[in-house]
Amino acid sequence: MSRNKKKIVLATGDYLVMLASLLLVVLIRYGVNELPERIDQHMPVFAVIFLLWVTVFYVFELYDLSAPFRHRNFYYAMTINVGLAMVVFYLFPDALGITPRRNLLLIGAAVFLLFYGWRFLFNRIIDKAGWQQEVAIIGAGSHALHLAEHIAQRRRLGFRVAAIVCEPERTLPETFTKDTVARLGSIDELRGYALNHRLNTVVISEEWLDSVYRELYNLIPLRLKFYQLTTFWEFFEESIPIYNARETWFLENLNRGPSRGYRLVKRLADLAGVIVFSPLFVALAILTALLVRISSPGPVLFSQIRVGRNGMLYRLYKFRSMRTDAERDGAQWAQENDPRITAVGKILRATRLDEIPQVFNVLKGEMSFVGPRPERPEFVSQLEKTIPHYQLRHLVKPGLTGWAQVKYRYGASEEDAATKLTYDLYYVKNVAPVLDIKILLKTVMTILGRQGR
Repeated sequence: MSRNKKKIVLATGDYLVMLASLLLVVLIRYGVNELPERIDQHMPVFAVIFLLWVTVFYVFELYDLSAPFRHRNFYYAMTINVGLAMVVFYLFPDALGITPRRNLLLIGAAVFLLFYGWRFLFNRIIDKAGWQQEVAIIGAGSHALHLAEHIAQRRRLGFRVAAIVCEPERTLPETFTKDTVARLGSIDELRGYALNHRLNTVVISEEWLDSVYRELYNLIPLRLKFYQLTTFWEFFEESIPIYNARETWFLENLNRGPSRGYRLVKRLADLAGVIVFSPLFVALAILTALLVRISSPGPVLFSQIRVGRNGMLYRLYKFRSMRTDAERDGAQWAQENDPRITAVGKILRATRLDEIPQVFNVLKGEMSFVGPRPERPEFVSQLEKTIPHYQLRHLVKPGLTGWAQVKYRYGASEEDAATKLTYDLYYVKNVAPVLDIKILLKTVMTILGRQGR
C-alpha cells in the first residue's frame, strides 16, 4: 500500500472514529428511542465540523508516516478542534439549529479514547500485513546507504530493503549484514534473487548505472520497477540529492519550469490572499510595530537586498528583530539563540510576525506567499561556488514560506543551506497548487509550534 493510500486510510478512519463518537454520545445521553431524531439533528452539522477536525489533524502532522506519533500534537489538535466547534456554535446558533455544549465536550472525550484504539489497530495491521514492497539497491555509496537506512527506519512508508548489490570488498553497516538483507555481487545474482523472492523495486545508484544498464535491460520480463537513485530519493525523501544527481537529471526534469497557467493562477491567488487577509495583516502589523518600538531603540522596519526569480535583485522588508548594530562586522548567518536578536525579536521570528511587511513584496509581484526563501546576494555568490545546482532555486519566485521551511526547521550554515536546497529543488520540480496548499497548512503548524526562524 502506497504512502498516500495509507494517509487516506488514516484520515478516513479518523473521520469514522469521529462519527462513531457522535453516535455513541447521542445513544448514551438520549437512549435508543430518541436516537433517530437526535442523529438527524446532529449529523448534518457534525459531518462538516468533523471534516474541519481532520484538516486540523493534518496541520498538526498527524498523518506524517515518516515520523513517530506525536502525542502532544494530538492534544493540541483536539483542544483547537473543540474550541473551533464552540466558536462555530456560538456564532451561528440559529443557522445550525443546535447548541451542543455538553455533547460537544463528550464527543471530544469519546474521540480522544477511540482515536488511540483505532491508531493502535492501524499500526498493528501495517506491521503485520506484509504490505511492504521489497527493494534491491544497486551500489553501496554514501547516498545509497543513507537511503537504505531511512527505508529501514520508516517501515510504515511501505518499503523494505531486501538486497544490496555491491563489490565484494565493500563493508556494509551492521544493519545490512543480517540475514534479512541479502548481499549480492552481480546483476546475475540479482536476477536469481528476483526469481525466488517477492522483489518489487530496484534502485540504481548513478555511479553504477553506466556499467549495468545493459544487464538490467534483460530483467524487464521480471516486471520489476526500476528507478535511478535520484528519482526514488525524490519520491521517498521528498527532496533532491544535490550531490548525487547528474546534470542530465536536471535537464530532463527542470527544463520547462512552472507553466504560464500555473504562474497566472498563483499570481491571482497571491493578490486575492493579500486583499482578503489585509485587515488581519494591518492589525498584526500595527501590534508588531508597537512591540518593536517599545522593546528596543532603532527603526521599526529594516530592508535588505535579496535575490529573486531569475537572479533579479529586489528590496525586501521586515520588522526589525535584531539590535541595530547586528552587522557592524559585515553579513553573518543568523544562529540559533543568536545574541543579536532582541527579546521581542525572538517572539517575532518564532511566530513569523517579522515577515508581515513582505506582503508588500507579494503585492508588487517580487515574491509569492509560497516559494524558496530569498537569500542575500552576498551569500548567494558564496553558496553558488560551494553547493552544486544552487542557482536553480531561482527558477521560481521566492516566498514568505517554503517546502524547506516546513521540512527543515533551521538554517545557520553552508551545510544547512545545502540541506535546504534539496527541499527547495523538490519544490521547483513539483510546483503545483496542491503542494502550495500543503506548505501553507504545514506553515500554520510551524507558527503554532513557535518553530519559526
